[in-house]
Amino acid sequence: MSNKVFELGLVGAGAISAGAYTAGVVDFLIQALDVWYDSKARGDNVPNHEVRLSVFSGASAGAITAALGAAYIGSDQKPVTVEVDEHSPLGQQNKLFDVWVNRIDIKYLLEQKDLQVGDKVISLLDSTILKDIANQGLDVTPRASRRPYIPENFELLMTVTNLRGIPYKFEVIGYQVTDYDMTQHADYVHFRLNDSGANTEPDRLVMKWAEFGTLSNVKEKLKLAALASGAFPVGLAPRALSQYIGPQPGKVDYYSVRQWPIPMFDDTNTYPILSMQPIPASWNQPNSFNYEFQCVDGGVMNNEPLELARRILAGDAERNKRSGKLADKAVLLIDPFPNFAPFELKYAPADDLFNLVVKLFDALKNQARFKPDELELAINPDVYSRFMIAPKRDGVNGDLYPIACGLLGGFGGFLSRKFRAHDFYLGRRNTQKFLRDRLVLPENNPLFEDWTPAMKQQYCVKNPDGQPSLKDNLRQLPVIPLLPSVDTETAPCLKPIWPVYFYDELNVLTEQLEGRISIVFDRIVAQYFKSNNPIVRFIAKIIIGRKKNDVLDYVRQVIKDDLLERQLLEEIK
Repeated sequence: MSNKVFELGLVGAGAISAGAYTAGVVDFLIQALDVWYDSKARGDNVPNHEVRLSVFSGASAGAITAALGAAYIGSDQKPVTVEVDEHSPLGQQNKLFDVWVNRIDIKYLLEQKDLQVGDKVISLLDSTILKDIANQGLDVTPRASRRPYIPENFELLMTVTNLRGIPYKFEVIGYQVTDYDMTQHADYVHFRLNDSGANTEPDRLVMKWAEFGTLSNVKEKLKLAALASGAFPVGLAPRALSQYIGPQPGKVDYYSVRQWPIPMFDDTNTYPILSMQPIPASWNQPNSFNYEFQCVDGGVMNNEPLELARRILAGDAERNKRSGKLADKAVLLIDPFPNFAPFELKYAPADDLFNLVVKLFDALKNQARFKPDELELAINPDVYSRFMIAPKRDGVNGDLYPIACGLLGGFGGFLSRKFRAHDFYLGRRNTQKFLRDRLVLPENNPLFEDWTPAMKQQYCVKNPDGQPSLKDNLRQLPVIPLLPSVDTETAPCLKPIWPVYFYDELNVLTEQLEGRISIVFDRIVAQYFKSNNPIVRFIAKIIIGRKKNDVLDYVRQVIKDDLLERQLLEEIK
C-alpha cells in the first residue's frame, strides 16, 4: 500500500428535484473508485497512491443524497450504467437511483394523505411519502467490510434551518456590565460512521456501519435529519428534531461543545490565528431538558456547506494546502444549480405586499449564501484544495438549461421520471469527464512520485489532438485515475437524450393539481375563519372558491411556459 494519500470531502449543494443529478455524480464516483481499488487489490499495473473519502456535507437535496450516499458506501449496491425502467431490479436495488428517479414524484406530492379530517395545512405539497422514501433508501444490507478508501471515521453533516434557534450570551461592558443575546438559526446535524461505534468527539452522533441493516435509534435520527434538511419552506412540511441538554451521565450538550474557528491574537502575530474553540450555549436552564426545535430546508441558511467539510479535512491545521505542488486534501462541491445569476439591469420595485415578502425572502436567502472568501478561492485557478462539478450538456439550449430538473425553480423534476433519469445519467457522464480532466494536480505533486513514465503518459489530461495538455509546462494527472472499463465515451456513461413532456401528461397533472388546490383552499378557510361569524365564513368560501380556478389556470400556464422555454414540451404539428 502506498503512503501517498489524497483526502477528499464531498459537499452536496441544495438542489430540490435536481438531487437526481447529485445522485448520478455519487453513483459514478463510487463506481470509479471501486474499479480502481479492485484492480489494485489484484496487483494490476495501475497507479498505487491512495484516496480517502472522509466527509460528506450537504444541504437540502444535497443532504438527502449525502445520507443515501453513506448508505450506498456502507452496502453493496450496483451502479446504474444503462437506461432502466421503474420496474428494473437494478434500478430498485440502487437506492440513489431508486429514490431520486423512481420514487420522488409529483403524483405522490399532490395526494391528500396529510390533510385528513381536522389536519391543518402546513405545506402546499403532501410530504407523507417522504418518510417511506427515507426508509427505502436507508434500510440496506451492510457490507461485510468497509470499502478500502473509506477511513476509520466517516463524517456526515447535514445543514438545517433551526426555527427555534440556539441562544448565546456575551458579556458587554458599557455604562454597566450587561448581557448581549444572540440566536443562531444556521444549524447542522453531525454524524460519525465507523465500524466500532466508538466516538472520541463529543459534538457528533456516532453510528456503526452495521446499523444500516438494523432497527437503530441513531439511524432513525439520520433519516429525520435528512428529511429536515430537505424540508423546502412552504412547499414541504417542516420536521421536528430534538437534542438532550443537561448534565446527565452519558449525555452531552452538543451545542456547547461544538467547535468554532475563533481569531486569536498575541503580540507576535500581525494577523489572527484561527483556533477551534467551543462557545457554550446560554440555555438559562438549571436542570436538564429536551431541546425540541422545528426545522426547514438547510439551504435557506447554508446552501453550500463547504466550510463544514473543509474544517473536517483540515483537522488541527488552519487551512488545507492550496498550491498544486503541495495539495493533499480537497473539497468537491456538487452543485446542480451554481449561482450564475446575472445582475438585472432593469429593476422593478415591489408594488404590493406579496411581492415585497417574496423579495425580502430572496434577499435574506441570498445574503446568507454570500461568502466572498469562499467565492475568491473557488474562482482562483491556482487553488487546488477546492473543486466544483456542475451540469454541462451539449445540444440545443444546453448552456442555458443544462438539466431537465431546473424548470419551476428546481421543482420541475418532480413532474416526470424522464427529467430525473436524464439528470441522473448526465451526472454520471459529467463525473466521468470531471475525474479525467478536472480533478487533477500537476505532475510535480508528491502524490505521483511512484507513477511510472508510462502511467503519466497514459492518464494525463490530453487536448483534442491526443497530446498532453500542459499548465506551467507540467502535465496534469488525475487524483482518481479512470481505468479503461469506466473511461469510455459510451457505456458505462451513456449520453442522455433531452426528454419530452407530452400534453397528455400535462392534462393528468392539471387534474392532480386541481384536487390538491381544492383541499388546501378549503382547509385554509377552515383554519383561519374558524371562529368568525358564519356569514363571514360563507363569503370567504365563495371568494376563495372562485379563486381556485384562477390559481389552477395560473399554475398550469406557468408550468406550460417553462416547459416550452426549455424545449421540454412536445411540439404540436
